[in-house]
Amino acid sequence: IQACPVDAIVGASKQMHTVLPEWCTGCDLCVAPCPVDCISMINVTDQKTGWDAWSPAQADLARARYQAHLERMSREERDQQEKLAQKAKAKLDALDKNQAHNQEELNEIERKRAIIAAAIARVKQSSS
Repeated sequence: IQACPVDAIVGASKQMHTVLPEWCTGCDLCVAPCPVDCISMINVTDQKTGWDAWSPAQADLARARYQAHLERMSREERDQQEKLAQKAKAKLDALDKNQAHNQEELNEIERKRAIIAAAIARVKQSSS
């Protein structure tokens, strides 16, 4: 589940997931997106709430995990954009090798080339 800001949920798509209790911050963001509604929040801090429920070391660790989560998400987005750009470039290269036998085929190749070039431009613009 992508909802956890500190990556305290592990599992694979369409498989059972597990919440790592020692990493869980109690933010409650995983409850609503859980597809089988099986997550329940248990009070483990007694009457303490908010910042009183956290030691400075726990807060620092949660912040570090959140920062690592943000960096991972950014890296995955960059990797995905690079894959899409490579795929578009490969299609563009394939079009360049394609020989048109008449004006209609030439128009179709040019139309596809324009679509792919626009997609590549969007990827370049979003990565800058």
